[in-house]
Amino acid sequence: RRLDAARTRADRDALLTPPVETGRECLHFEVHVLLGRKHVGMTLWCVKSLLCATGRKYAVVLHDDGSLSDDDVATLERHLLNVRVVRRPQADAAVRGRLQHLPHAMRYRFSPKETSDHRGVKYDMHVFALRLFDFNLVSDATKILVLDCDILFFKPPHEIMDWAEDHDRPGSLYSIEQYVPLRNARNDITGYRRKDPLPTDANAGLLCLDKRIHDLDAIDGWIGRNLEKMDRLATFEQHAYNYLLQIKGGGIALPDTYSFNYTDDRVVASHFAIKNLFFENLHRLKPALTKV
Repeated sequence: RRLDAARTRADRDALLTPPVETGRECLHFEVHVLLGRKHVGMTLWCVKSLLCATGRKYAVVLHDDGSLSDDDVATLERHLLNVRVVRRPQADAAVRGRLQHLPHAMRYRFSPKETSDHRGVKYDMHVFALRLFDFNLVSDATKILVLDCDILFFKPPHEIMDWAEDHDRPGSLYSIEQYVPLRNARNDITGYRRKDPLPTDANAGLLCLDKRIHDLDAIDGWIGRNLEKMDRLATFEQHAYNYLLQIKGGGIALPDTYSFNYTDDRVVASHFAIKNLFFENLHRLKPALTKV
């Protein structure tokens, strides 16, 4: 109930922030976000925090998971000027033609699979195939930022900006999950412990992808070799991205100032998989975003 109340307040407050302009510069680079009805307010906070922190008008592409209403799309377009919203039927038609000769990719992208194993929430875990395929196939950009809507930017992400704005710079950048929250007997977070050893795999919630490594035949083959995991792992798409980074090379981890759940005064951006932390940190952004 507390989480729902926090989300309601955050959604209301997001609508009180002024619109921001997108799609006016660095057109070889795009920001891509997957969202549904539940995430409209979070997406506005996320994207506006990125554009405010960078001072840029990057192109933004939002991917409908199939649940967005016309009113939701109108809200997004009113707040993110020039944004491109890819509705699910439109995406299905476009992507089907690109994948029809790839049986394993087709199965992952077009066969829903409900699960309740990931953080106790029921949803179609194959929906993340949109992040693996649609983000890359409905875009003409050379570089994309794969971005989850539960990420907030608090400072200019210079590493991402330098990478994005240099068209000829090869390679990809990615975040890793550096910290484990420590909890007391009441399950309250009391602190954080940095993982040792530090993980090396990418978290696909914040991934700067050089699209020249996106190889459909390689992905289809990898899915075929891992079919037993496809219906079991909610992070299956993330594993596929890591496979691409491994076989294509050139990937570099972002510093731990791009953090997972944890945040302090040094942090540039935090990926708040623990959603109440997302809402608790919005007050840090309101002064800047209300002046946009």
